[in-house]
Amino acid sequence: MLTNSTTPALIRVPARHLFRGDVTGSGETVLSVSAGARTPRGKVEVSLEQGGRQRTALWNAHTIIGVRREPPQKPAEADIPLSDRLPTFHELASFDAGRAWDGLSPEQQRTIGMLALRFGTVGQCEGFFHETIDAVRKGFSSSHWTPQVQETAVWPRLHIQLIESAAQAAFEALCEHFDPLWPQLFGWQVRKEVKQS
Repeated sequence: MLTNSTTPALIRVPARHLFRGDVTGSGETVLSVSAGARTPRGKVEVSLEQGGRQRTALWNAHTIIGVRREPPQKPAEADIPLSDRLPTFHELASFDAGRAWDGLSPEQQRTIGMLALRFGTVGQCEGFFHETIDAVRKGFSSSHWTPQVQETAVWPRLHIQLIESAAQAAFEALCEHFDPLWPQLFGWQVRKEVKQS
């Protein structure tokens, strides 16, 4: 079971992955970890402090060290701008595309629909076409295609490159359009307005 504990976790990490603030088993606090020009290959210099006294140790970079590490502080949801927020697992797993679609304006639906059609046609064809019939037969699950259909997938290299470029552009256009819509699609704006009133 996952818990939101604020007590330091006891973990084992290679010396090269120590962080500032880690507390070793001997009670020393890590101040820094570095591998400078003077540091022998495969070693790290670890600056430690305990009771106001500091020392530098030279440890094998792969040596496993048991430390207590503070769990990362998770920012409050309200502190993250909606434009930077990512959906949670629950939001993605329970996403209702029909409901989100119904919440879009007719203009937004038209724009998304056109982008989706472009990606679903041009974008889906990436990898279908090849320069030789052998490459067509090896490249895509085309065993259900008749030999006549397989022959239509042999194209000049320039045509293939143009379609693959268009497919990538269609995918990027779809992603770029969706990113600013996440707050609306996931209902974050509505939730925020409700909290403020």
